[in-house]
Amino acid sequence: MKKLLIIIVLGFLCFSPFGIARSEEPYAYISFEQKKVQLGSVLLWDTIIPEALTVKVKSNCFHGSVVASMSSLKNSIGGKINQDRVFIKTSDTGGFVSLARPVVVSMPTFGSHDINIDFMVKANGVMQRAGSYSGVIAFTILPPA
Repeated sequence: MKKLLIIIVLGFLCFSPFGIARSEEPYAYISFEQKKVQLGSVLLWDTIIPEALTVKVKSNCFHGSVVASMSSLKNSIGGKINQDRVFIKTSDTGGFVSLARPVVVSMPTFGSHDINIDFMVKANGVMQRAGSYSGVIAFTILPPA
């Protein structure tokens, strides 16, 4: 009788919600609602593009900060917009911050969340060549500290 009772208790623990938890592997990844970010026309004044990009962080675990960095923007005829003229703002940046260095756009947190990003491009007046510019903005999820 003792043997049967022990087997029943072990079976209850292993196959019940109170039993050993089988957790999935932790994951964290980034996706985007938009494929491209259109920064508009940069003329004689600063250009602000509200909610230009939504970064979607999908995670089932605690993860570190999300950091943004970018390359210079270049066009096909040799024009260039340096990172120090491109600014980014999220709910965690406390205002517009230059992308001349990597910027923390989201603090460490648990689970999934969205990051809405505003951009601002500082005008360079008539010194800026007209044209279509392209570059790369990279977002990295850091490990938790």
